[in-house]
Amino acid sequence: PSSDEFAGLRERFDDYPGVRSIIRIRARRISDSCGYGVPLYDYKGERNQLSRWAEKKGEDGLVKYQRDNNAESLDGLPSLLGDQ
Repeated sequence: PSSDEFAGLRERFDDYPGVRSIIRIRARRISDSCGYGVPLYDYKGERNQLSRWAEKKGEDGLVKYQRDNNAESLDGLPSLLGDQ
């Protein structure tokens, strides 16, 4: 959120509470499988668990949760939270 580019990029996505970062990558190759064995599913809509959870936490609670739980990635790299 502290990057100059964040606001412009953020407009391209739905509004989710507690957004921490947008990571831009340059991919050299992207591939997928044929999908022949993947069953068909009907899209039913978006889940609302994140919004309900975030509302209960409140703005300050989200910041504290992120500071306490998202300071590093699953593989131990520092997050993009900075000094929040």
